[in-house]
Amino acid sequence: MKKLLSAFTVAFASAAFLAACGSSESSQDATDQKLRVYTSTFATAAIAKEIGGTDIDVKMIVPPGADPHSYEPTSKQLTEIAQGDLFLLTGTTLEPYSKKIKASLKGNDVRFVETSKGIDLLEANATLHEHEGHDDHADEHAEEEHDHGKYDPHVWLDPNNAKMMAQSISTALAKEVPDKKATFEKNLAEFDTQADELDQNLQQAVSDGSKKELLVTHAAYGYLAERYGFSQLPIAGISPSDEPSQKQLAALVKEAKLHDLKYIAFEETVSPKVARVIQQEIGAEAITIHNLESVTKEQQNASYFDLMNENVTTLKQALQ
Repeated sequence: MKKLLSAFTVAFASAAFLAACGSSESSQDATDQKLRVYTSTFATAAIAKEIGGTDIDVKMIVPPGADPHSYEPTSKQLTEIAQGDLFLLTGTTLEPYSKKIKASLKGNDVRFVETSKGIDLLEANATLHEHEGHDDHADEHAEEEHDHGKYDPHVWLDPNNAKMMAQSISTALAKEVPDKKATFEKNLAEFDTQADELDQNLQQAVSDGSKKELLVTHAAYGYLAERYGFSQLPIAGISPSDEPSQKQLAALVKEAKLHDLKYIAFEETVSPKVARVIQQEIGAEAITIHNLESVTKEQQNASYFDLMNENVTTLKQALQ
């Protein structure tokens, strides 16, 4: 009986193993047949997933929590990207490494798509709060921005810009997989509907508030401020590494106290020590805001709308 049982067990295990191998190979084949899409930011990856759905395989090259402003792709990533079909760039100043990638992949079939084409870019210091008498804060930030470009790259924070990015992505995907064009267009229509609803919710959140100044860790929220009619008071510049001077810090503290700002919006991937100093100085409560250029490991599977709707809640609280 033991011999028969053992034989049966071995046969069953072998069959299960072969079935598992077959299932694994089928799964791998299905993945290999999908359009391989690489992106530079979480926002671009998230929008691409909304449009491409299960027909594409999307990978963001910047690791969770890393700063896209200063990131450099590894040689391993360059090899992986060379096997892909599309590389979706924002196309602003956020990806200084894109030239290196293009040069390295010259002669490969990877197509680069700038998803911000057609979007009116904001100058980096356009929505910084102007202090009474003279805008020293904006002037000093403007001097710092020369390393990161003239324009604010965080275009996707305005849902109307996100719709334009989604359109660019839909067009790019349809060009690669023409027989899925109708599916991509259907997903695009659904994305636009959600973006319009998000736009209304953001407008309501700001219009209902009594304050028109938002204290943030770095100057990533120009498009939100421009679209919805408030001013951002950033502690750092366009890049989180652009630390403020003592003069800027003093001006920020003065401004925050003048407007009785009770909250400071921190990003989960960026928490500069100087922001904590200001928080203590003015006695502000820390709340969370998302810039969607990079996310934490736990947020990798979140959608564009998941995080943007959390921003609606943040604005309601910070501007009340």
